[in-house]
Order: sequence, then C-alpha cells, then structure tokens
Amino acid sequence: MLFERGGRNSVTEAKKTVSRSIVRAWRSLQKTGVAGQVVCLVIVMSIFAIGTRGKYLSWDNLQVILSLAGIPAILAIGVHQTIVLGGIDLSVEGVAGLCIVFVGLLLKNKLNTNDVGLWIVPVVMGAGGIAGLLNGLVITRLRIPSFISTLGLSWILAGIAVYINKATTVPLLDTQIQGIVNGNLLGVPLIALIAFGLALLMQTVQDKTRFGGYVYAIGGDEQLAQQAGVRVNRIKIIVFVIAGVFYGLTALALCTQLGSAHPRTGSNILFPAITAVAVGGVALTGGIGGAKNAALGALIVTALNEGLVLMSVSPYVQQAVNGIVLIAAVALTIDRRKLGFIK
Repeated sequence: MLFERGGRNSVTEAKKTVSRSIVRAWRSLQKTGVAGQVVCLVIVMSIFAIGTRGKYLSWDNLQVILSLAGIPAILAIGVHQTIVLGGIDLSVEGVAGLCIVFVGLLLKNKLNTNDVGLWIVPVVMGAGGIAGLLNGLVITRLRIPSFISTLGLSWILAGIAVYINKATTVPLLDTQIQGIVNGNLLGVPLIALIAFGLALLMQTVQDKTRFGGYVYAIGGDEQLAQQAGVRVNRIKIIVFVIAGVFYGLTALALCTQLGSAHPRTGSNILFPAITAVAVGGVALTGGIGGAKNAALGALIVTALNEGLVLMSVSPYVQQAVNGIVLIAAVALTIDRRKLGFIK
C-alpha cells in the first residue's frame, strides 16, 4: 500500500510539474505578442497533417512552405510598417513592376549585354525608396489620404513600367542572385533566412529605437504624438521610404526566382501581403503589431495555401478561403474605438 501511494504521489507531482512548465511556456509565448499566431499556425498544420496523412509535415513539403513564404514575408514586413503608422500603401504592385523593369534592363539577360551583377540590389532598393519618398511627399505635402495617393501612384508607376518595357518578358541569365534566392543553407531555403533576418532587424528597430516608438505613437494617436513634439510628417516619409525599399527587394527576389522579368509579374502580390499582415495580428487601424507579426502572418497564409494545394482544393475555393481569412483577421484585430463611424 505504501508503495502504491508513493507511486501515485510521484505521478501526481510529475503531472503538476508538467502543468507548471506548460503554463510558464505559454506565458513566455504571450509576452512575445505572437502567441495567438503560433497557435493558429499549429492548428493549420495539424489539420492538414491529418488531412494528408502526414505528407504535409514531410521535410520536403516544409522546405516548400518556407521557400514560398520567404518573398511574401519580405513584402509583408514592408507593407505592415505603413499600416502600423495608421495608413496603408497600395502602391506595392506599381513599385514592384517598375523595379522588375530595372532588373530586366540591368541584370544579365538574353535581350541585352548589360550586367551589373550584385549592384542590382542597391539599384532596386534605391528605386523602391524613391517611389516611397514620392508617396510620403504626396501624403504629407498635399495632405491626401494614403489610400488614394498610393493607389494613384501604383497606376502611374505600372503604366511607366509597361511603357519602358513594352510588355516584354526578359529571360534572366544571372546566376548569383538566383543562387541566393533559390539556394539552401543546411536544408533551409536562403530566402526564408533572409526574410527572418529582415524581420529581426525591423523588429529591433521598432522595439529598441526612438524612431520605432514614434511610429507606434503616430499609429496610436497622431494628434497626441504631434502635440508631444513628434515630427509626424518626417516619420511618415521615412516609413514610406523604408517600405519602398522592401518592395524593391521583393521585386528582385520575385523575378529572379521565376528566372524572367516582366512588368506584370507582381500584379497579384498586394492582396496576399495585406492578408498576411492582418493574419499576423497587425491592426489596420494602426499602432498595433510588428515585423514579427507580419512575417508570421505570411508563413500562416502560405502554410494554409500549401495545405489546400496538397488536398487538391480548387484554386477558386482557395481564393474564397483567403478572403474569409482576411475578413476574420481584420474583425479580430481592428480597434473599433478609432472608428468614428462605419460606412
């Protein structure tokens, strides 16, 4: 009897220890601000693991998910900054299209003799940054809502891109950039590692610098931030410039991954980016979220879509599912106190 009681007490203590460990782990995860997103990712992967009888969790498929999530994550990290600021940037596709044209003109290809090599990286970053500067100036100087001004600039840049390129597909021959975008390090796609590094960099800026604090302050209450002495217009311009730099990097990665440059290559990247940002927990009303949320949101959306593909779900149904996910994510993250009225 004593032995049985001792055994039961040991089991009970072991259960309590495990429970405490789980609680501590959960509280630590909550402090990161992405606890809900991690749980969501686990649920998504668990459902598809069951639905595909384990094929979904094979290392080959996980590599595919990471590879596919890299570029959307880089784009989402760029877009989310303007949303945290309290605005939005719809010029993504136009900026990306113009940067892709520059890649087709300057990177080694079959149609001309130009080859700037790795210098294409600062070129597209600069082009995207200039586009972001234009966005910031129009918004702050002309006092036009970011929704309208960035949408207008997107059309302008898309038109210029097609005019310069003549809607021609340029086959790329460069191997350096392609090796980076399509390569692996210890079995992990390099593009995923690059996205992780950029997310870590931007999250550090947001958490540890005065500039990051100003961005959250403006997104939380712009008038209050201005009264506190924050140079709101300057911060807005800088944020849109940084976002443009990320769009340029996205454009470069996108066309080199495909092996060709066409101004319409990035014509369907805006909706997935905004979906990823919302799913990651960045409130569209501003002031909430960070780079880690945007990157994790891109991973969740990619994992969801890859699971639907493995289960042979119709592309049209996949599109509908993404729309439902976007609406649900916005409904859960939006701060309705900032909305004076709903139209």
